[in-house]
Amino acid sequence: GPVFEVWFDGANGGDGFYGGARERRRIDNTTYYDWPNTWDLVRQLAPPAVMFSDAGPDVRWVGNEAGTAFETTWYGLDRSKVYPGDPRYAKEFARGSLDSGDWVPPEVDVSIRPGWFYHPAEDAKVKSVDDLLEIYYRSVGRGANLLLNIPPDRRGLIPDVDAGRLRELRRVLDATFRTDLAKGARVTATDVRGPSNRFAAGLVADGNARTYWATNDGVTTASVELELREAAVFDRVVLQEAVALGQRVEAWHVQAEVDGRWQPVGEGTSIGYKRILRCEPVKARRVRVTIDKARACPTLNTVGLFKSQS
Repeated sequence: GPVFEVWFDGANGGDGFYGGARERRRIDNTTYYDWPNTWDLVRQLAPPAVMFSDAGPDVRWVGNEAGTAFETTWYGLDRSKVYPGDPRYAKEFARGSLDSGDWVPPEVDVSIRPGWFYHPAEDAKVKSVDDLLEIYYRSVGRGANLLLNIPPDRRGLIPDVDAGRLRELRRVLDATFRTDLAKGARVTATDVRGPSNRFAAGLVADGNARTYWATNDGVTTASVELELREAAVFDRVVLQEAVALGQRVEAWHVQAEVDGRWQPVGEGTSIGYKRILRCEPVKARRVRVTIDKARACPTLNTVGLFKSQS
């Protein structure tokens, strides 16, 4: 099948076969791998593939292997200041930057097992569904891509216990996010861009990720208010920006009207492609999402409300 991702992992020389001989090499990883030509070769042979390293060029390492993205996740990275294998990366660059001109979203890489390869002794140490759900919410739920390592066993197949765990994870996620309680809600906003319906408030609840609400130029603080058909219980709020236009939102909060009074539900910073807010279960008919700070007129293509399932 087609190659969809190429990893450049580590890139620090070390032990291995070089020129047909096993030896240890110390290298200058800023020049040894001839990165411009290496990247160009991938572009020629596998044009759709994205390339991963701690310096991109397409997606970047999140900076840990614990299965978690930063609470505030920016997609920008100044690629001129970092290179694959850069020892400064985890501390200085992994968080990304809102002011950098290169678009290099983070990828969370973590294994379903203690290690990256299959060992029979680890069959009893495969991560639980609860562990995998936590990883999902701390990666995908914070705007990052998740790469979950599933090592094949000595048959060349996914081990039965791993496959069973993945099916259970899929079942829980499907049950939780199958029904969007906000879909079709009546939506109003404190500001809407232009006189047409192209950026109308209701587009955040139309179930179409290609449409979005936006404010007028110069308006960087605004709210959308959803009125559901009837009161519903939810404990997950999904927010999505129209990321083709970049990351704009820097701070937001969510409220719900309970017994005639607006109550806080949760708050956050970055949104990006997706932000999943986990909150205590709340029953409400009216929900308000407020963008407290944005670098330009904010956009939202989704405001979703869901109830978690076990």
